[in-house]
Amino acid sequence: MIAALLAVGASIAYGASDVTAGVASRRVPAIAIAWWSHVVGAAGTGALALAAAGRPPAAGLALGSAAGAIAGAGLLVYYGALARGQVSVVAPLAASGIAVPVVVGAVTGAAPGPLGWAGLALAATGVVVVARSRSAADEPNPPCPGGRPGCPEEEGARAPRLPPVLGALLAAAAFGVTFVLIDLAGRAGGGAAAASPLWTAAGLQAGGLLVLVPVLLAGPVRRVAVPRAALPPLALTAVLVSAGDVALALALGTGDLATVSVLGSLDSVVSVLLARLVLTERLGRVQGVGVAAAVGGAVLLAAA
Repeated sequence: MIAALLAVGASIAYGASDVTAGVASRRVPAIAIAWWSHVVGAAGTGALALAAAGRPPAAGLALGSAAGAIAGAGLLVYYGALARGQVSVVAPLAASGIAVPVVVGAVTGAAPGPLGWAGLALAATGVVVVARSRSAADEPNPPCPGGRPGCPEEEGARAPRLPPVLGALLAAAAFGVTFVLIDLAGRAGGGAAAASPLWTAAGLQAGGLLVLVPVLLAGPVRRVAVPRAALPPLALTAVLVSAGDVALALALGTGDLATVSVLGSLDSVVSVLLARLVLTERLGRVQGVGVAAAVGGAVLLAAA
């Protein structure tokens, strides 16, 4: 139950960060949001981990950094696929990456019971339906910082020129592998296992930051200048993403991979709901069905 709640909390933090990043993107380029949220996130989570756990476990930090870098690379390919293909095709294919940790969890014996499987199927279906219902206007705003660094207007242009379907499938694989690596990182802490999720979260931020470096250097560095008016939403975005990374790492360190991965992938559902409640955006009928399915699946998983 605690792992499930942490995973849902991670999705809420990620989804809320999408909304605050969208607000910040009205004043600064998305690359500035992504860059500074990673800088602040890596520094903040690193300092917290150092204070709480001392020296980092090498394996946990390395796996967390690899997860952040792979997630960032997956976003690069994903935005390239969005730029060249139909959102209604690319988005659900990329969302299908949730199947990777589910399969790995089942193979390794860390799978839920019958009620849990029903919840997994329902929640995963909801995530794919919400992704399928997104329009071109929904992408790439708001950008997705954190473990999924967002500067899509640049990343899409610099992504490998792959066929859209292939790019979407590669992105799905990257997103799925990210969950598996975070899970492995949380279990690689040795004697510091209780605190290793903090170092995993710091690694996620650092790995994502490394992916952003070539994107930043590919254009004028002044793009990351931030006016004072944009500081509050930008700071809140960084805090929310960091909190999401920590909650996800903690959840994967204490719960089973399949359940936590699905519940930790509901950020798109959360962002749709928040956009409806906070920004008064219209919720389409298909999106409503997807949201209902995802919420119902999450309730089943939490009760399993």
